[in-house]
This record gives sequence, structure tokens and C-alpha cells, in this order.
Amino acid sequence: MSVAGFEVSAPGKVILHGEHSVVYGKPAIAGPIGLRTYLTYKRLQSPEVILDFASIPFNSSLSLESFNAFLTQFDCHANLQPLEFLEKMRSADGFPFANFVTRQPAQDSIKEKFSLGTALYLLNRILRSEGVESLESGFQLTLKSVMSIGAGLGSSAGYGVCVSAGAFLLSKIIKGELEANFSLQNSPEVLEKISKWAFDSEIVMHERPSGIDNTICTYGNLIKFKRGKPFESLKLRQQVNILIVDTGVSRTTAKLVAGVADLKSRHPGMMDSILDAMGHLVDDVVSILEDDGDRFEELRTLVSINGNLLRAIGVSHPSLERIFRLAEESGFSAKLTGAGGGGCALVFLPQDYESSKEYAELTQNLTKAGYHWIQTTIGGQGVQLKPLE
Repeated sequence: MSVAGFEVSAPGKVILHGEHSVVYGKPAIAGPIGLRTYLTYKRLQSPEVILDFASIPFNSSLSLESFNAFLTQFDCHANLQPLEFLEKMRSADGFPFANFVTRQPAQDSIKEKFSLGTALYLLNRILRSEGVESLESGFQLTLKSVMSIGAGLGSSAGYGVCVSAGAFLLSKIIKGELEANFSLQNSPEVLEKISKWAFDSEIVMHERPSGIDNTICTYGNLIKFKRGKPFESLKLRQQVNILIVDTGVSRTTAKLVAGVADLKSRHPGMMDSILDAMGHLVDDVVSILEDDGDRFEELRTLVSINGNLLRAIGVSHPSLERIFRLAEESGFSAKLTGAGGGGCALVFLPQDYESSKEYAELTQNLTKAGYHWIQTTIGGQGVQLKPLE
């Protein structure tokens, strides 16, 4: 493989069922979608390291000397764990790596601060863990995503997977160990590392992630997931068609998770019952998805029930409710995906949706209401590597 450049990409994801309850040990179902995040690596002739976050947009750089000093003075592999780094990012002392970069994030931009901070943290953590403590040539990493940031489509996990895979490949290049026919998907031990590093990134981004997003974005395929246990690939018998509708309302996952935790602390009995119901619902959905028969009407009923359970724990939003109403008026069931509080809604579609006048009516009404939507299916590949000439 050429070491002059490569592209890594990772899919977005949607949680079909199990939002929030997965944090409390219940199962969830999630899968990748066709929207992806991309990282490109380019070797530079100049002695500098450039980090370009095209989707924000924001960029910063380090001289090669500063980057090597950064690797020497910080050991994010052995001495700085993700939660410790998160505390540094939240402190009033300023950007933790300010002494090394030429351009700091704007003080009022959380996206700039966490994009740059997490990228540098992962680069240090991964290079150090792979035995790399200095570089002899510069490089540029460019990150871009076709997903809305903060919409609940796994953009932060896709980002973490791409940076983790990119940093690992960079370590192989530096050590002269990147083989011409290397494939990420054919290297299970590497995928395990990438998923773990991306989970570290999710801790920095969200403090208490479930582990679903980094797993999906690394491995792909529809999975049933339970915290602390190996994920289970589902034997999907029929294509799952969905419409993803973006509310345009960004939200912070950590705040919504904290809100549910607060509600649970004040009403433990009631919340335990709701969370248990969410877990049982996931098991029922799995039996439907793995059945050869057409059980879409049952699936639609469970989608409506789950939507109401999520309303009950306070994670809906007026913009989501408008989408739900439009879907229901056209005969479809919809629910939020991800943390809620905005982000995206999923409308579940039958196999013959394309010839349905109700589907045409729904998409027209969504467009008139100012919502951006995309039709896609669930499933597909996880992280991918493509060499660049």
C-alpha cells in the first residue's frame, strides 16, 4: 500500500430500539447506515502536522518539533485515561494542549475544542501504545462527515473510529509495517483495538457512553447489544427500510443521559418498570427481525410503544413530535433515535413503500415543513480503508 496517502471511512448508525435503557443494562438493537465519516491521511514534505476538521469548519497545526515534544511530554496511553482527560477539557485552565498548537479552539466553541482535543489525545494514546514516540516527517489529517453533528447518527463515534484507525495506520507507516494488501475488516485484532480506542473517544465526548456507537461504526452489521457483554449479530431475514428525518435541533447526549439518571434517582420504581419494558420490547423486535414472515404490522406497533416509553422518560422534543404527527397522519410509525431532545427521527417503512401514495404524501409534507430527510436501509460495512495514489 502507498504510504503517501489513504482514506478511512466509518458509517453512521441508528439505534432502532433500546435508547437510554441500554445504559442500565438492557439490550438494544442498532445498525449502520449509508452516511459515512471520512478521514484522509496525506504525507507532507513540510515539517508540520495539520489537522483539518472540514465539517465544522476548523483547522489547527503543530510544527513537527512541537508534535514530537507533545509525544514526549504527554503519555496519554499510560498516564492519562479518558475520564482524566475529560476533566482537563472541562477545567477552567484552558485547552490542555495549548502550548503545542499554532491555533487554539475558540473559547465558545465546544465542537472545535473537543474535535481538536480528542484528535490529539487519540493520536498520542495510540502512537504511544504502538511504540511510536517521534516522527520524521509531517502529515495532514482531514476529517469530514456527511452527517449532521449532534443529530444522534453516531457522528462522534464515526469520528473516533476514523481517527483511531488513522492513528493506528500511521503507526504502521512509521514503523514500516503497513503491508500492501492490508485490510481492516480482515484483521479482527485490529478492529478490537480500534473499537476500544473509539470507546475512549466516546468517553471524552459523552462521559458515559453505552458502547453501541463505536461497536457499530467499527464492525458494521445489525447487532443486539448489552452493556458489558459481547454483541450479537442479528440474522436479518428482510430488509429494514427507514426514513431518517433530521429535526435540525442539536443536543448534548451527556445532558440527556444525566436527565434520565436524575429522573431515575427521584422515581426509581417507576423508572425501573419503564426500562424493563424497553428491554422486553427489544427482545420482541429481535424475534420479528429474525422471522422469515411479513410481520411489519407487529413491528409498527412496537415502534409506537417504544416512542411512548421514550416520551415518558422525558427525552422527546416538540420538533420530534411534529415529525411523529406527520408520519402517523400518513399511516406510518416513527420514533426518535439516539439520545433524543432533537436529533433525528426514524420512520419505519414497509417493503412496498416506494409504490405507496402515503409515502409520497409523507415526504412531501416533511419537505413542506422544512425537514431534511433521507431514505436508507439498515446494515452494511463498518470501518473501511482505501489507499490513495
